Amino acid sequence: MKRYAFKTVAFILLLSFLSVAIITTIRISKRDTQFKATQIGLKMMLQVQASALNDGYFSWTELRRLVEENKMSEAQILLNDVFEIYPFIKEISIRRGDPPAKGYDIIGTDAALDLVFGLKDDYGFNPLPGWVGVASIKAQDLLDALQSGRKLVVDPAKGHELAYSLKADYEDPLLNWLDYLFIITMTMAIGYSVSAWLWRKSVFFYETKGLESIIFLFEQTEQLSANHSRRVAVLTLYLGDKMGYKGRRLRNLYTAGLLHDIGKISVPSTLLLKNGPLTKSEQQAVAAHPIISARILKNFKELTHLSNIVLYHHERMDGSGYPEGLAGADIPEESRIIAVVDVFEALVGERPYRDPVEPKEAFETLRLMPLDQSIVDILIASYQDFKKFQPPKWALEYHHNLEKI
Repeated sequence: MKRYAFKTVAFILLLSFLSVAIITTIRISKRDTQFKATQIGLKMMLQVQASALNDGYFSWTELRRLVEENKMSEAQILLNDVFEIYPFIKEISIRRGDPPAKGYDIIGTDAALDLVFGLKDDYGFNPLPGWVGVASIKAQDLLDALQSGRKLVVDPAKGHELAYSLKADYEDPLLNWLDYLFIITMTMAIGYSVSAWLWRKSVFFYETKGLESIIFLFEQTEQLSANHSRRVAVLTLYLGDKMGYKGRRLRNLYTAGLLHDIGKISVPSTLLLKNGPLTKSEQQAVAAHPIISARILKNFKELTHLSNIVLYHHERMDGSGYPEGLAGADIPEESRIIAVVDVFEALVGERPYRDPVEPKEAFETLRLMPLDQSIVDILIASYQDFKKFQPPKWALEYHHNLEKI
């Protein structure tokens, strides 16, 4: 009896030890994955925001002139609306300093991140010597926006290097009482199943977090365009599937559809929502968004291969589009797909300045436009079945029901 009890206790202790080892390994792996994903998301958010500020505020001849003439109050007024457009910025100012060698620098301190810009002309050249623009961001605000697991907090003393000299660590201990309860009550088989599930979840988190971060920032600055992009992406995904796209190519098409208008982050909302015709200069400002979209994607090695797709989504089959006036087969097929869906969603989608049109009327409009009519044919032929389409799990959630598109 004593020998049996000893074996039982020994088995329980061994099982508990193995369970602790397994759960600890899973927790460490999950934390490492979340930490790496947060690093990617943080870098992407900062670089997208810095790129938008660089193009939208600090490549501005008028601002450069006012600072050069020492009219600092007037220069500051030009920057005052930045807090409404970029909610994470806590302070923005013009200071003495040497302009960055490139378009901008990102500098981390104990609890903040400074985006430093030269004061350039409208074309992004000729930085004003001796002056810089500085936008300060509270690092913890960005971390809170990015996280979906256990909370990372800024910790300059004991934290691990996150990005731009910023250090962070987890607020909670590695294991809690629920973990110990799990260890006591579960078998090795269940523990293995949980381990596999957590690993799959961690991999999915790692692969999608950077994309979610970009779209999150897009929604903070331009809600209408972000919602439009989510709907364009899912219909683009559907058409790509109908056209035989598979695997990575289909996912790339979807991602390009999701990010095709990311450049509108640099276009003032007053132009995007204007109820009336745009002036020539306003048209030029809006028409620059594919170039800015492509430039933003080129900043990330994970997305640079999609830059030409988003660059050419406003080209037309007869060469009347922009930015390069490409025609026919010179336009990538993925760009032609996004072009058709982009126009269609713009017609049938809800806008604050006009009522949507019915799909039948939108189809008639598409027939009259210099779009790829073979893709238009596929859209018209398969549109009724689109309501039954179930996007894959890796597709991001969008804000409206499929039936409303």
